[in-house]
Amino acid sequence: MRPGATVTVVLEPRPEGSWPQPRTSNPMLATVTSTATDSKGVTRVTVRAARTGAVTVTWGAQDAPVFTLRLSVAAYPAQ
Repeated sequence: MRPGATVTVVLEPRPEGSWPQPRTSNPMLATVTSTATDSKGVTRVTVRAARTGAVTVTWGAQDAPVFTLRLSVAAYPAQ
């Protein structure tokens, strides 16, 4: 993705309960701009790329995340 672009992750309800809060490995590269859970338990998280580089967004404990999103932010599309 390019700097300034956003991606929305849609997480289905978990039998164990609500999703943990997401964390980025480097807030200088990507930030979580919104998190919302609807009445059915579906969680939507929007992440915005800020600068070029590789970053991960994780849900859960750092040593054992429940879910991990890996993003590569590039200035130009790779071909």
